[in-house]
Amino acid sequence: MWFRYILLFFIFSCKELNLDSFDFTQHVDSHNLRIFGKSDVSPEFLDKVAQSYDAMFEINSKIDESMREDYLSTTKDKNVYQRVGLESSFQKNEGYADKGNVPSPYRHNCTDFIWEEKRGGERQINEVIEHLLHTVTAVILNLTYKNDWDYNNSSSRLRMAMQEAIDKGIYDVSSYDDMKGDKEGYNHVTTQEYAYWLVLAEWNYFEPTGNKKQGLSGNDEFKLGLPEEIASELPIGHQLYKDYVEKILSVPDKDLIVSLFPK
Repeated sequence: MWFRYILLFFIFSCKELNLDSFDFTQHVDSHNLRIFGKSDVSPEFLDKVAQSYDAMFEINSKIDESMREDYLSTTKDKNVYQRVGLESSFQKNEGYADKGNVPSPYRHNCTDFIWEEKRGGERQINEVIEHLLHTVTAVILNLTYKNDWDYNNSSSRLRMAMQEAIDKGIYDVSSYDDMKGDKEGYNHVTTQEYAYWLVLAEWNYFEPTGNKKQGLSGNDEFKLGLPEEIASELPIGHQLYKDYVEKILSVPDKDLIVSLFPK
C-alpha cells in the first residue's frame, strides 16, 4: 500500500471566515475525484476513503478504457467532489453539514456526505461504499451519459430499470412517499438509492456492508442481493450495469475494504 500525502489548504476570505464553523481544511485526490474533509475528520480516515475509491479502478478484461477515460475526464472537467465529515459533530449539530465551503471551482457537482463514525465494521463500510457509489451514479455517470442516466426523464434507461424493479416488487420505494411533493427530489433520491442497491447486488456486497436481512439475499427495501438474481429477475437493470458500471469500475476487493475499516 502506497503512502498518500494529505494536502492541506486554507481559505483566507474574511467574508467566509466563521470561527464557529467546521471548514473543509484538507483533501485527497483519487482518480480525479477530490475528496474534501472537514477539519475534525482524521487524515487517516480520509486516506481510507480514497483507498476505497482507488480499489474500484483495478484493470480487468471487462473494462472499456475509452469509457473509463470519458468518466475520468468528466470527473475532472466538471469538478466533481466528495465531502467527508465527522458523524459525532453532525449528531451534536445538524447545521454542521451546512457550515464551511469548499474552495472554487468546486461547487455543485456533489451529493451526500461520507461520515466518519466512532468505529469500523459493516456500518462504516456501508457508509463509505454507499456514498461513493452515489457520487459515481448520481453525479459522474449522470454528467457523462446524461441520456441514459437522467433521473428526471421517465424514458431514460436508469428510470426504466428502476421501474422494472418497482413493478416486480423487488424495490420498495414507500419509505420515500413523503418526498413526492418534490418531484425532482423524489426522482433523484429514488434512482440514487436504486442504483446503489443494483451495484451492491452485482458486486455481491450486501453482506460486507451489513445490508443482508436474514432469510433474504437482500433486505426489505431491495429484495435481491446476488448478481445471478439480478441477471435473472431484473434484465433491464442488469444490462444497465453491464453497459456502464462494469465497463468503468472494478469490484473492489472485499478483503481490502474490510481491512481498511476493521471492527
